[in-house]
Parts: sequence; structure tokens; C-alpha cells
Amino acid sequence: MPPSWLAKQKKAELIELGSEAGLRLDDGMRRDEMVEQLDKHLQTNSTRLGGNQTFDSYYGTRRTPFKPRGESIAPVTSDDAGARSVVRARGMRASQVKSEYDDDLPSAPTSRSNALAMATSPTIAASRTPATANIIQRRRSSLPPSPSLVANEIEHVEARAYAGLNDLYSLSGIPEMIDWIREACSSLAAVHFVIALQESVFLQRQIIPWMYAFDLPAIQPLGISSQAISVPDVFVLLTPAFWKPTLLWSSTSIFVPLLVSYFFNLTVHTVRRHGARVQVVHNEYDPMTFNIAKLLVSLAVYGGGALQGYVSQDTAATVLGSQYGGLSGLLMGAYVGGITSIWQAVQR
Repeated sequence: MPPSWLAKQKKAELIELGSEAGLRLDDGMRRDEMVEQLDKHLQTNSTRLGGNQTFDSYYGTRRTPFKPRGESIAPVTSDDAGARSVVRARGMRASQVKSEYDDDLPSAPTSRSNALAMATSPTIAASRTPATANIIQRRRSSLPPSPSLVANEIEHVEARAYAGLNDLYSLSGIPEMIDWIREACSSLAAVHFVIALQESVFLQRQIIPWMYAFDLPAIQPLGISSQAISVPDVFVLLTPAFWKPTLLWSSTSIFVPLLVSYFFNLTVHTVRRHGARVQVVHNEYDPMTFNIAKLLVSLAVYGGGALQGYVSQDTAATVLGSQYGGLSGLLMGAYVGGITSIWQAVQR
């Protein structure tokens, strides 16, 4: 039978005691098997574990001072009275040893309610097994917090970081700038400006040469070699090679279409107010007329139309050669502008 001190321990306490003694006990084992294996382990390693205060109660129980059998036997005599005294002495000694052993054991609970109270009370459990309670308390204090607490703390930190970044983003003025750019780009004027800007950039890249200026030094640790820096030759602005293509393109793509769209403005309506005729103008320049005029003028100048004889062919070739797609690129800008004009009219 296993010692009573081990038999009184719970499964969790037996596992803690086994860990303290260097014996691993599986949680799926039965309690009796845990007690039996732990008892054998403590007996085998009594020399090493005898000095551990955790197992003082165990080794103290097993070291109950039994007297040798020879001391409990009375002297043998030849008569019957002597024999009876020997038997009586043996019985008395056995009864005395049993009573001493029972005194060392704590009294069992007298009722079911008392047993449950003693089992569920941490104070009573600690007083019955102080060393085991100290081990459990020390192990619990060294354990990390539960996963739920760690997850809550991470969520709290993430929420604070997100709030800080959101405040910084709001104070930087970026949202207002984005709204302003979106509002500025959401108009017909912005669409026509982007088309004209693209055509002008392509033209300037063709007619303005770039000249060598200097070299950037190499950065050997970063593996960056020397780079040649070129700048535009601004002296070309004083020559006809710059102004002829520029004036031809600006006339066919901006000035002539604007003039035609101002007079042929289909957005102008005449209404009567208080007996007088009043003009209501939605747009100062009709966007649809502007794109139609740009399309017709481009075909007449660059596409071999009626105005081909009045324009230098070299200048027209320079303008067409600078645009992406040539004549098709110029006409594509007129198509895009016309489609956006129709879409705005439909929305109204």
C-alpha cells in the first residue's frame, strides 16, 4: 500500500511533486498509478531527495520509529505463564505501534460535508501540505499571463497606435488636399487642361534640345556609377525653330477651337424675365464645339486638308512627329474631350 501522505494528495499536487522529484507524470494517468510510481521513485532516490524540504512529510512518515522485532518479544520461559506473557507482550507492542502510527496520520473527515469543505478550502489544503502549496504557488507565479489577456493587451496597443496615426494623418492636411485635387480634376476644364498639357510636353521634348551640363560623382559603397546630367538649351527660345511649331500647335489645339466655341455656344439659352430677353449661359465656351473645332482644324492642317498650302510642311511634320501616334494622337484628344462633354450634358 502506498504511504498515506502521497495517498492524500490530489492529481495536480502529485504532478507537481513528480516534477519536483524529477519524475514526469501524465495527466491522463489514474491517481493510484501516480501514487505508486511516485512512491517507487522516492524510495529509489531517497538519498538524493531526502534533503529536499518538499518531501519531509513523506520521508518522515516512512521513518516512523519502529522498534526491532526482537525488542518486542518477551523472554521465553518454559512454563505456560511465561508463554502467555510473551503473547501478551507481542500483542501490546503491536497495538502500541499501531496507535502511534495512527496518531501521526491526520484524522479523516467525519462527514461528507466536512470532506468537501476541507477539499475545497485552499487554507486547509495549504495547512495540510504546506510544501506542496508553496510549490504550486511558486509555479503559478512564474507562469505567463493567459492568452486572452495577451490578446486584449495587443488589441489595446493596436487601437492606440491606429488612433495616433489617424490623428497625425488628419493634422497633416492630406485629406483636405486630396479632396481639393479631386474636386479640381472632376470638371471638363481639368480634362481639356490635361490633354493640352500632354500635347505641349511632347512638343517641347521634340523642339528643345538637351545639352550636357556636368557629371554626378559615383558612390562606390552603394554601387552607384557616375551619372551625366543634361539641361534644356534655353537659347533655342530665341530661334524660329522653337516658335514656329509652338504657335502652330497652340493655334490648332487651343486658340482657334476656343474662338469657335465662344461664338458657336450651344449652352446659351434666351429666356424672358419681367418682359425682357435674358441670355442664360451654362458655359462660357461650349466644350462640345471646342472639340469638334479642334478635330476639324487638325484634319485640315495636318491631315492634308484645305489649309495644307498655307502652313509650312516642315513645321507641320515637326508637330506631328512630336505627338504620340502622330495625327491619331491629336484626334484622340478631341475624341476624349467630346465624350466627356456629352457625359456632362447627360448628367445635367
